[in-house]
Amino acid sequence: MAVGIAKFLIQRFASVPVPPDVSVGELEEVFHHPAFLKSSESEKKAIMLKSSESKYDSEVRYPWDHYFGMALFPLLREKTALDLGCFTGGRSAAWAQRYQLNYIVGVDVKKTYLEAATRFSTIKNVRADFLLARAESLPFPEATFDAILSIDVFEHVQDLRQTLDECYRVLRKRGRLFVVFPSYLHPTGHHLDLASKLPCIHYVFSGKTLVEAYYETLEERGTAANWYKRDSPLLRPWERCNTINGTTLREFQKLLKDNDWKIFLQSKKPIGSVGRNISQRPGFRYISRLFSPMTSVPFLQEIFLHRITFILEK
Repeated sequence: MAVGIAKFLIQRFASVPVPPDVSVGELEEVFHHPAFLKSSESEKKAIMLKSSESKYDSEVRYPWDHYFGMALFPLLREKTALDLGCFTGGRSAAWAQRYQLNYIVGVDVKKTYLEAATRFSTIKNVRADFLLARAESLPFPEATFDAILSIDVFEHVQDLRQTLDECYRVLRKRGRLFVVFPSYLHPTGHHLDLASKLPCIHYVFSGKTLVEAYYETLEERGTAANWYKRDSPLLRPWERCNTINGTTLREFQKLLKDNDWKIFLQSKKPIGSVGRNISQRPGFRYISRLFSPMTSVPFLQEIFLHRITFILEK
């Protein structure tokens, strides 16, 4: 019964991703689309380049400094940095250029991403390396980096506690972790966007129910949805909902106590105040002012914060 109701709501407020043969965009799923898989090597390289360019252009047009509410250049200039979850390297290159990084290393979980990132860094004349690795087991000695940069990745790692331990280990003394990711209790924190953008549905249904409803919805879309659907209707052991570990702000703050992290900054930007698309809609700024007081109220801040946003110092 619950799965049926959830599926009805998902389908009632349906969304469909743009395929890469129309626009490559910033989705990871484009590399599962026939337009990529069945293309020639030169065509694949073109799609990979467009993916990198999309992330690069997004970061250039709207720097992630906005999330922190401060200019990050003085903190990052001439530093050695790790991009944790670099994808196809667009942001890595943009960060390297804007902050005049001495050197940047990116890690991610698929070779295709790293090939794209390596090629793009060469095009942009950025001093960089890209390695295959998981956040829970970083292939670096202790005290390797001055800074770790990560945006919209921590919600996807399989073991966030171990990820934070690894970040702490590979940072130098007084090195800093710059991290931005959504709380599970964010209104759209369910990560069902490829099927539906209905907010707050995960407040009503369990992740188990939603993933099953999500899977069935995409199955019913047929082969056209093969490039972005799940492999299984069952939650993986580490999942709380589709591809995410379900971390909340409160849970993240508890994990920080396991190491001697110093909170250099916690940004409390409310929903409607941050984001490239939002920046083009002035009306959202006025609405966000109404939300601002809620970002300091326990539990309510889980809902009204735009992102979990911290600069942490070792």
